[in-house]
Amino acid sequence: MKLNNKVLSNGAILYNEKLCQYISKVADELLKDDLELRKKLRFYVLKSQSVNAFATDRGSIFITVGLLAQLENEAQLAFILSHEIIHYTNSHARTGYVENERIERGDGKYQRDNWNKELNKNKYSKELELEADVEGLKFYLKSNYTLEALHSVFYILQYAHIPIDDILFDTTYFNDTNFTLSSEYFKKELKAIEAIDDEDDQYLTHPNTNKRRSIVASEIEGKSNEGRVKFINSEKEFYDIQLLARFELSNLFTKDRKYAESFYNSYLLLKKYPTNKFLRTNIAYCLYALSKYRNDGKLHTVLTDYEKVQGQSQQVNYMFEKMEKKTLNTIAVKYLWELKQDFNDDEFIATIAKDALYELITESGARKLDYKKAFPIIEKENTIVKDSSNLSKYDKIIKNSETTENEIEYAFVNLFQNEEFNDLINKYEKEYVGKVKNGNEYEFENISERKKNKIGRALGIDKVVMVSPNYRRIDLRKRISEQYVFSESRKEDFISVNEFCAKKADVELKIISNTYFESTEKYNDMGLLNEWMGERFDHHNVHIYPYCKLFTDDLAKKYNTNYFGWTGMYSLRARKNNWGVIAASVALYGIGIPIGIYYAVTPENHTFYYTYLVDITNYDFLMSKEDYVKMKDYDDIMKSYIYDTYNQIKTQKDK
Repeated sequence: MKLNNKVLSNGAILYNEKLCQYISKVADELLKDDLELRKKLRFYVLKSQSVNAFATDRGSIFITVGLLAQLENEAQLAFILSHEIIHYTNSHARTGYVENERIERGDGKYQRDNWNKELNKNKYSKELELEADVEGLKFYLKSNYTLEALHSVFYILQYAHIPIDDILFDTTYFNDTNFTLSSEYFKKELKAIEAIDDEDDQYLTHPNTNKRRSIVASEIEGKSNEGRVKFINSEKEFYDIQLLARFELSNLFTKDRKYAESFYNSYLLLKKYPTNKFLRTNIAYCLYALSKYRNDGKLHTVLTDYEKVQGQSQQVNYMFEKMEKKTLNTIAVKYLWELKQDFNDDEFIATIAKDALYELITESGARKLDYKKAFPIIEKENTIVKDSSNLSKYDKIIKNSETTENEIEYAFVNLFQNEEFNDLINKYEKEYVGKVKNGNEYEFENISERKKNKIGRALGIDKVVMVSPNYRRIDLRKRISEQYVFSESRKEDFISVNEFCAKKADVELKIISNTYFESTEKYNDMGLLNEWMGERFDHHNVHIYPYCKLFTDDLAKKYNTNYFGWTGMYSLRARKNNWGVIAASVALYGIGIPIGIYYAVTPENHTFYYTYLVDITNYDFLMSKEDYVKMKDYDDIMKSYIYDTYNQIKTQKDK
């Protein structure tokens, strides 16, 4: 129940009618002879790039976007649903929880054989998985789906770590007549693809994949496949669903800062849809983000080590890891500004294109003089060629020994003809030179730090939207345990007090609560905003426009304000110095709450109150308010801290 409520209320569900309706159609086919069971089940698509599916004890079955993107036919989906239906009908979520509790306590048969609790838990989990395979097959065999899918579906699991396809990456992808990327950035031999066979599965929650395949194969041995099909519903509809999931996969990879994975996924899709704006924008953002993290010395935090990647996509990870800083920044600027010319009215593309150019000048070490405005040319039979005849002996020697350092010099030849590009690069160069002359070379790095020290005072804002106001009561004295009933009742109080204090401070307040939703539209709004904030927290101190800005700028117009906040209270009771446990609990129950909360820990009740306010069209925090207090009078604490928040939001700045 806890997992079900958490997933449904945090915006993690992709409410897309086509995806959900299609999955429901397959479920209808499987359960056409058991309508009572069908009524108890609900199917959801989870915003996750992982290849997975799971069921809860309340009849909610979740299928990830990553799994839908990898499936090859409807029959494979049907078997996976059959498997998850058994998890529900046999109450595996509940029995698994009860059994794990027995293992923890060492009850019954675990009294003597409890030296390794995790081993026992994994053993029991594997038993449930095999049970779901075998009994789920009964639903499947009642349908008209092909038996061949029962063999191939396990390949989906064995190769889940490989992208949606394994196609050679074109090493000339970024090249044109003015620019050629050095061959030094490409790996000559790529790592071969290996199946995840899990030969030794004793420490895993799922059985060995080959073992599962063998058991299912033995169950259908001798059964006829005549008349069975891969598609009972429309084949075209399946491939439409698969394509939607594959597009969404690029979206999810980028939000999760897996930029090489997102780049390669979009690269594969562009093979079939070469002019698609979303895919080109996605690739542009990946280049923008990688250059930002490269300049900040944090590329390793967003780029998977190429040694851990198999197949053709390894080339992409290798390329970005080896690429020179100036080269990566140059490619990002070039790609973005060429995209901007194609979509000149797109505000998001324009914003990150300008920021990428600013980053190139101020952070990458590149200067305007590194780039040529035109080739030295001679006319020869209507062909423009580079003229090297006037070079001195020493210039020729240097030219012939050039490394990747000079590969960027002609990258902007065409862009220098763009008046806006030319004006901006001149402007940024002058700004940077001026700062260096004034001894403030790194001033731009410290602006946000100075703002951070002043945020949360006299903002002069009249209207804000609070997203998912939260209240949690957690008892940490034994094990992490949230008191859900109490939490929900207090959450309503917390929302009411926010509304009261905002009104008293003369702040127009709109609340998007994760408890009740007026419509799917409001739920999707909350999901987008939580994704924006989650991504912003993940970026930490890297000054970068979140990818979610691509979608949330419209929400600023919709709600008629740029200012969105996240606020909540945690009521905590823990043993003295229980720092690690309380930090873990906040990570589990909250969204990006700092682990500094451990300072509040004593053997008594304490309250942690937070409010974060942002301009959703930018990336700076306007308010980061965190207070740790001993709880004596809950109502007084709640009202005083919340009123102080809205008073700061409303108060005008002192000129």
